[in-house]
Amino acid sequence: MAEITKNEAIVLKKTKFSDSSLIVQFYTKNNGKISALIKGARSSKSKIGAKIDLLNHVEIIFYQKEEKELQLVTQVNLVNHFKFIKENLDKIRYASAISELIIKLIPDHEIHEKLFRGTVRIFNLLNESEKSEGYLFVQYLLFFIKEIGYEISFDECSICGNKIEGMTDNAFSFASGIVCNNCNEDKLTSYQFSEELFNLFKCLNSTKNIRSFKSKNIDNIIFILEKYLIYHNSDFKGLKSLQIF
Repeated sequence: MAEITKNEAIVLKKTKFSDSSLIVQFYTKNNGKISALIKGARSSKSKIGAKIDLLNHVEIIFYQKEEKELQLVTQVNLVNHFKFIKENLDKIRYASAISELIIKLIPDHEIHEKLFRGTVRIFNLLNESEKSEGYLFVQYLLFFIKEIGYEISFDECSICGNKIEGMTDNAFSFASGIVCNNCNEDKLTSYQFSEELFNLFKCLNSTKNIRSFKSKNIDNIIFILEKYLIYHNSDFKGLKSLQIF
């Protein structure tokens, strides 16, 4: 039997189905990532269609059948449509990359309330904060990496375990994380830090506020973390959203 379920969700993806319906991929608080059919959502008379714009934070009511891959959504209530994200190309770019991370790297039905809440929070920050979009994205990316099980240590070499001393002569191994100079043997699979870049990287992983930084260094950190995720996930080929926008 189907169970009527109410759940918070983020709209990740939608696909046309039949003449008037949609298949929507949601990331939900209590059911993880699910796909659902919304009948008549494309109709001009639909009260639901306008509420399921991509990236929207919504509350959905659906008939949950565990044995079925496609659930049936009957009602959608809008929580936040993140107006300012959708009016700014840079904000759209990074919000879309966040959505892409969940689509590509989070298994269907895997419940992770902390990750869901963190994703809602970063969308709110992108929508409201005056901080650099890239800065906020890197902070979310470090949080995301930690929550999916690949946390990066900033205090110890990921190979030998010795304490990372100072800011110089350290590198990032795409296979293992931050490494000391002694362990940085394979230059082909590592990225050598400048003191400035390592300092920014370490601060972004903390609660410190950074007053000034070079946007190029933010791009370099995103490159490093993207390569790290690619190394650990053979099916992941990188974030297309960052290339398109």
